[in-house]
Amino acid sequence: MVDFINEVEEELRKDEYNRLLRRYGPILLSIIIIVVIIAGIIEFRKYSEDKAARATSASYVSASDKAAAGETLTAISDFLSLSEEAPSGYSGLALMRAAALQLESGNNIEAVRLFDSASTRFSLPRHSQLAEIKAAYILASEGQYSDVINRLGPLAQKDAPYEFLARELLGLSAFASGDKNVAREQFSYLEFIPGVPPNIRDRAKQSLSLMKANVINSDGAETENNSGSITTEKPDGN
Repeated sequence: MVDFINEVEEELRKDEYNRLLRRYGPILLSIIIIVVIIAGIIEFRKYSEDKAARATSASYVSASDKAAAGETLTAISDFLSLSEEAPSGYSGLALMRAAALQLESGNNIEAVRLFDSASTRFSLPRHSQLAEIKAAYILASEGQYSDVINRLGPLAQKDAPYEFLARELLGLSAFASGDKNVAREQFSYLEFIPGVPPNIRDRAKQSLSLMKANVINSDGAETENNSGSITTEKPDGN
């Protein structure tokens, strides 16, 4: 009797299981299929991205090798081609390398154009502003001080990635264009504000000393000390 009852209960459980399976089985199967498809898409995308990254890296290394071998024009062409195909980070980096090669070749205006273009390809402000300040240094060396001053406003904002370099170049450009008040303001800021790298602080002090060497004689004529001059050449360090 007990065995019979157990068999009946087992049959009832099977019937309930089959009923639930018929009702919800297609839904569960669809969910499983969707999960498998999504997992496959994610894995394929990851594989494709890794493959593309390896190809981009190889192209970048190849262009760098050509630059090191003195094949400047070919390297520039390769970097420019890479900048059109690579993800944003590599694209900006490739443009900066092409700009640096143009600068080494004496093509300053083209170098500025490429640095400007590179600044739009980065997602991080630190990288984009590095390209911008490099372009500003080139323009300063060309004597285009008004353009430099206009460009440096955002870069010289407090806590900007290259605030101190931008302020130094802003001071140098202001001095060169005759605005000694702005130059003195920037150099004084760099001399006294905490956190300024020692080499930039030292250069700011030197610039202030050179400015103070300009004295007014009793007739009101300005005489300039010949011990040195302020230049707008890009410093070796930050």
